[in-house]
Amino acid sequence: MTAVAQQPQLEAGEEPAHSRQPLVELLLLAAPTIAQMASYTVMQFADTYMLSRVGDAEATAAGLGGMAAFSLISFGVGVLMVVNTLVSQSFGRGDLPACGRYLWQGIWFSVLFGLAVMPLLWAGGVLFRALGHEAHFAAMEATFFRLLLLAAAVKLAAVSLGQFLIAVNRPNVVLLAASSAMVADVFFNWLFVFGHWGFRPMGVAGSAWATNCAVTLELLVLAVFVWRPAAILRFRTLDWRPRRGLMRSLLIVGVPSGVQVVAEVLAWTLFTVWIVAQFDQPTMAANNYTFRFMSVSFMPIYGLSTAVTALVGRYIGMGRRDLAAKRAHLGFAVAAAYTLACTALFYFGRSWLMGLFTTDPVILHTGGLLLVFAAAYQVFDALYIIYNGALRGAGDTFVPAVATGTLCWVITVGGGYAVARLRHGWGVAGPWTVALIYGVILGVWMLVRFNRGRWRLIKLDGGEPGVPQAPSDRSNVPAPSDRVVALQLTTDSSS
Repeated sequence: MTAVAQQPQLEAGEEPAHSRQPLVELLLLAAPTIAQMASYTVMQFADTYMLSRVGDAEATAAGLGGMAAFSLISFGVGVLMVVNTLVSQSFGRGDLPACGRYLWQGIWFSVLFGLAVMPLLWAGGVLFRALGHEAHFAAMEATFFRLLLLAAAVKLAAVSLGQFLIAVNRPNVVLLAASSAMVADVFFNWLFVFGHWGFRPMGVAGSAWATNCAVTLELLVLAVFVWRPAAILRFRTLDWRPRRGLMRSLLIVGVPSGVQVVAEVLAWTLFTVWIVAQFDQPTMAANNYTFRFMSVSFMPIYGLSTAVTALVGRYIGMGRRDLAAKRAHLGFAVAAAYTLACTALFYFGRSWLMGLFTTDPVILHTGGLLLVFAAAYQVFDALYIIYNGALRGAGDTFVPAVATGTLCWVITVGGGYAVARLRHGWGVAGPWTVALIYGVILGVWMLVRFNRGRWRLIKLDGGEPGVPQAPSDRSNVPAPSDRVVALQLTTDSSS
């Protein structure tokens, strides 16, 4: 019998032994995922820094092309985040074979989605020219965009494996893979961007190829651990067959999550490549550099949110929704402490930070102003990220997706464009003020949604909400294709 299956059934009001120090429990799971996201931040920072040595235009073009590519891939990322939810709840129940089966549904989805975006490779040039970008600049954006889309399936498969490993309490493996990718990205950027060891300098294209090489290495490291003998035996990670019931579960909960992610990413992409582009190229460069620093704040918070998703799902699987709520609130407390430190750094160190990328006085001035907005945005963004992750862990994805999509498109895109056009004299501060209003409203709304507790009524395994289920070794139960896989979602029509 496995370690999970040997856990005793929890009595009402009893906390498991490992949860007597909740902060330790959270940090042990969150620290590797935070470090993983920090490594992604370093990769983005390194890409921008190295290309900025070539030129501000190259660095900005890669940043915008990367955002456009990710705005497409992000739908798949949002769906695959729910692999964490489904695996962590199965892990909490002790249904270990289901963990590997849900992993494979994520892999199949990754392959199919990666193939589905291939026809868009030829749309890059048209897209950026339609946004009014200069021909040479649009060509560099399109190059980065196309090369990243080539590796979409690889990136999504890595997401699926990573979410699985976090859910089954193996976050250090995810950290190892991400760290390896970070080192590889810096090395391949040095090799391809500047031209070393016989390679010709490739500029923007070299940075894209460096990213693809790094993502491939990340997938390979994750795969080594997922398909080692112990994991194969315990979690059935070679049970590769597509399963209609489990795929349906992934899509019902995951599609709203994917829509939410792509709606927000695409909105911020349009904010960057369309609304901010209403001004001039130095303003676009300053905005691009600001986002690089903002990622220093929000990427680690996404790592913490991933851990919160896993813990909420795990405790729900154990029938302990009370502890799931406590871990979510604790996660925000940790996030708030970090974001307040980032707020102080952005505000008081804004001139020095911008000076790391450029010496252009116009970009320095505009970038310093935008870092003030970024400083104000951080805590509300943490509210949104943490409690959205907690709701995802419970399977509450539909209503948050509708709220996020509506708010970001009406306020950030619609309101930001209106201000940029009708109050052009306000400069980039106009649309950024609107974006800040969006962040405040969404963060507070997500907190209220979680505290109202509608997520407590959602059932992803057909069990009664709030009733502990005795863990058991389900190694010999029939495959999900031979039994009914129930997915019952209680919706709040008034929401």
